[in-house]
Amino acid sequence: METEKGRRQTLTGSPLGRIVSRGASALALVRSMGFGRWLRMEREALAQTVKVTAACALGWWLAAYVLKVDLPVLVPVGVLLTVSATAYSTLVRGGQQIMAVVVGVGAATALVWLIGANAVTLAVLVVAGLVLTRLLNLPAQNVQIPITALLVFALGSTYGFARLADVLLGAAIGIAANLLVMPPRFVDKARKELSGLSGELASLADDMSRGLREGWDADMARDWLDEARSLSQRLEDTEAAADQAAESVRLSPRRRRYDRRLRQVAEAATCLDHACHQLRSVARGLADLIEGVRGLPGERGADLPEALADELAALSRVFRDFGMLQVGRSHQEDMDDLCDALDDAERHHHRLATEFHQTRHAALRSLQGALLDDCARIRHEFDPDTGPHRAAFPRHD
Repeated sequence: METEKGRRQTLTGSPLGRIVSRGASALALVRSMGFGRWLRMEREALAQTVKVTAACALGWWLAAYVLKVDLPVLVPVGVLLTVSATAYSTLVRGGQQIMAVVVGVGAATALVWLIGANAVTLAVLVVAGLVLTRLLNLPAQNVQIPITALLVFALGSTYGFARLADVLLGAAIGIAANLLVMPPRFVDKARKELSGLSGELASLADDMSRGLREGWDADMARDWLDEARSLSQRLEDTEAAADQAAESVRLSPRRRRYDRRLRQVAEAATCLDHACHQLRSVARGLADLIEGVRGLPGERGADLPEALADELAALSRVFRDFGMLQVGRSHQEDMDDLCDALDDAERHHHRLATEFHQTRHAALRSLQGALLDDCARIRHEFDPDTGPHRAAFPRHD
């Protein structure tokens, strides 16, 4: 019999469940922030929406009143099919749309001329269109070749040439809009996402620290592990946002001014990914300990030295300060506090190693060594002087 928790997980995992969940999260965010603050936070997305709407209206007006085409609505359709998240991807998508329409018009016109308009022609056009989409390395969702071919099949070659002209105009307007009018920049967005996730990792480390001080059980350990897994998955999306940020300035004439920030975003994403895996490993170790797997003592070994809670609390400060350094103008006090937190964590680490050294239980001693190593690795990831991600920290010239 399915449990209530299992039903909730199934619903959340379905497409409809994800839509409902994200909608509820968005409404909760608006209520918590207030409509005015939410608008300010979303102003970039709203500006891009207004820009695309204006480009569609301009395209329709040009087609209807200046060029006087028969189906002016196809021009804004071309704009919508072309405009993408970044100026570079808009240019690529515009070229793909034009190529797809040219191939579709040519294939349909040739086949209808050769074998006439019948069911065989229709089937050949669909199959050939889907195969050509793959051969031309177009995105899987781009089915402009078979769609254009079917429309030419149904409406005649005259429509095909009209569609080609409309798509060319729509693509040109879409490309010009994204290249020249407020080209979208995702650098700040990626930095905010990194800062938010770093804050959530800080909260998780703090929860683990307080739990170890105040008393913890198997349910708490599983919750920590589940949260660490969730954050690890979300970091993959954040790394994709960092890639999108790099792409968003690819065609910018002022690209050089973004180079340092892009390197910082990319390195910060890698740093957080590594540190998150280490924190997840700590949560995994605590869950294994309390559940008594692999010969571990279970609840009898749950009374861990306070130095571990102290070190996790210091690492929580490290995560939080690192997130603050990623957004806005970095403050020297954030860097100073991060360095102080690293020093505190190292002192607690030495205390913890001394207390763990007294353990005689073989399996427990192995786990304790892993916990020590994971905490040391987190410190190393965030070390601004000798760590592997020095480029993740803002520089003061």
